[in-house]
Amino acid sequence: MSSFLRKLSFVLLLCAVVTGILGLQYRFREEMAKKDVALLMEYSDVEIMARQTGLDFDDMLDRLIEKGISAISFKDLTGADLRDGDSPFLWGTLRDILPEERFNGLSGKAALFVPLEYDDWFFRKYLHARFPGCKVYDAPGGRVYVLPGEPKEFLEVGVVPDPEAMKRLARLDVPLVYRPSPTFGIASENVAASLDLLFASLWRLRGVLPQETVVFGYPDTSAVVEIMKRYDAILLQPEFVRQIGGNTLSWQSFPNILPLHSVTTQEVITRNLSRPVLVERFARAARERSVRVLLLRPYDIASAPWIDSFEEDLLSLKGLLQRDGFEIKLGELYGSWQRNMWSVIAFLAANLLVFALLVSMAEERFKSKGVFLKAAAVIAALALGANYASFLARIMGAMLAAFGASVATVAALEDKKPFYGLLKGMALVLAVGLALSSFFGTPHYMLRLLTFSGVKATLALPPIFVLLYDMTKRRYPESPINVLKRPPLWGELLLLLFLIAAAAVLLIRSGNVSFVPKWEVALRDAFERYLVARPRNKEIFVGYPALWLALLIGVMKSKYSLTRFGHQIHLLLRMASSLAFASAVNSFCHFHTRIYFICWRVFNGLWVGSLFGLIAIGVFLLALRAKAFRRLFFGGEGI
Repeated sequence: MSSFLRKLSFVLLLCAVVTGILGLQYRFREEMAKKDVALLMEYSDVEIMARQTGLDFDDMLDRLIEKGISAISFKDLTGADLRDGDSPFLWGTLRDILPEERFNGLSGKAALFVPLEYDDWFFRKYLHARFPGCKVYDAPGGRVYVLPGEPKEFLEVGVVPDPEAMKRLARLDVPLVYRPSPTFGIASENVAASLDLLFASLWRLRGVLPQETVVFGYPDTSAVVEIMKRYDAILLQPEFVRQIGGNTLSWQSFPNILPLHSVTTQEVITRNLSRPVLVERFARAARERSVRVLLLRPYDIASAPWIDSFEEDLLSLKGLLQRDGFEIKLGELYGSWQRNMWSVIAFLAANLLVFALLVSMAEERFKSKGVFLKAAAVIAALALGANYASFLARIMGAMLAAFGASVATVAALEDKKPFYGLLKGMALVLAVGLALSSFFGTPHYMLRLLTFSGVKATLALPPIFVLLYDMTKRRYPESPINVLKRPPLWGELLLLLFLIAAAAVLLIRSGNVSFVPKWEVALRDAFERYLVARPRNKEIFVGYPALWLALLIGVMKSKYSLTRFGHQIHLLLRMASSLAFASAVNSFCHFHTRIYFICWRVFNGLWVGSLFGLIAIGVFLLALRAKAFRRLFFGGEGI
């Protein structure tokens, strides 16, 4: 049966790779056609820098657009903003604005004074649409709009768009982005009606970026989404930001979504981010995560004027993006497509491939071809069912990634020819990775509306799999049963604690940049600068060096007897080597990353990690010249 499994595995491997590539054609075309990045800036920041330098607003904006800014955002003014004087409108109670008049119980209501130069058709209609029944009173130099509530009820509520921004931006030919505030206490249909008026009055309004912790129109956001789709507006989806109602708004807005990355002043302060680090961070967001809108802010913790440092950073960022082949503009949306027949075939072939390899590793317990074919039929049915049932897709995808990395590790470790074994392991990674990228590489996953469930499992399972495999194959001096029967040794307890700690660190760090030390961030930046597609640190500093050391000790083990400590270290290295393949498979599971960049990153991980592995081998061989070190591994035998 071993010959049958080898031939079947080879056919399934070729099938998974070829059909995976065919299934990725549409995604690849979309990714390459939509290789653009918009550099977005807030109106208020442009205004501040113009005031700091004594320039006219239009001159400052033209200067920034010439340097690369491709869109401008403006925000809703809340009651707190109006109270703080952030607009030419006056805000307070009716008695504050018209103290000499009497209004029969309305004196304590929130009132907005609109000067005559702004009291045009838009603001009249807007305020009546958002606050039906609001009362209007003439006043010297303008009108007073009385809202249905006290000022304290509107402190965090969007009352009116920034009038100065609208006045200045309406006549400019630059894409605009509206930043609505929460709309607590306002009916959804009223929010939608006022939004309709805003789009009708600003012909260059292209996008919406909700601000604060609750999206506007919540909880029934369908009305505002209907207006947005009527005007073909884009919802800008900020990374790493959780907003109440944000997930529902994103699903309803699909496919009119573009991911956005920004950094707040608070984050700059708490994480002590320098200007070069910020530039690299924005470039990385576009390069590694396919973020297509970058919200830039001046380095406002520095002394004024900010314009010189901002322009310097803007030109640096623009240069990095253009070096990577990005066009600086607010681009078109991704098309909407479903997985095709080739993607399903690739997913089926990869699942059967991994199953066949698992069976070949335990062939002495699985000798019947009939039982194998029946089990394979069940696997095939589940893989095909994943195309129709999302819960099956999550389960089968996670299992394929985790067990795919596991069998790739064992295939590399078990081959008698190390280089051939490494290539075989990487071929399995490629087959599994292309199948996963093809099957899950749809817009819902690319825009993170759906998330892949197997990332943590892919890191956690392969080391355990290698441990169990080695113990069942008696690579360790004792069988699993004998180890469990006797009292544990101190070395084994320390090894166990080390493994648990290492696993915890890996799982916590995965996807959490806050746990990455500064020296590692600096190293990442250096790799990005010179290699562009930065290999993952767990591959180049742990996985591949451990793999090459494990292969070396395996060769030496056939000539010299290992001590118990030597067996434990060899086992630990074999387990750690699984990180190389697990991390590579996980790279393919980042469906928001462009597929060419994933392949480039995996290749860089392979050659850079192998280079560090060869260095580790050299250090190990030099250390063996010391008798004390040699006795730890080989009992002092001559080597």
